[in-house]
Amino acid sequence: MAHAVHDDVDDDRLEDMIRDVGAQSFAEAHGYGSMSSDAKTPLYSGATNFTRLSAVLRLMNLKAINEWTGKTFTELIQLF
Repeated sequence: MAHAVHDDVDDDRLEDMIRDVGAQSFAEAHGYGSMSSDAKTPLYSGATNFTRLSAVLRLMNLKAINEWTGKTFTELIQLF
């Protein structure tokens, strides 16, 4: 079954998730300050398509869609 992968950085819906869970609960449970900062930090100097957070979310999405094991995902990340 093919799954669509979205390249739209603005479509990560972080703000929607925070609103749904509640900002205080989200901050306590998930390190909101760090994620919020990563959502605004380019992945690398001059990057326009990915932030640090969007890249991580994209990788986690690929892991889930492709049913990668933790071991194979870790090996991929170590390669990067």
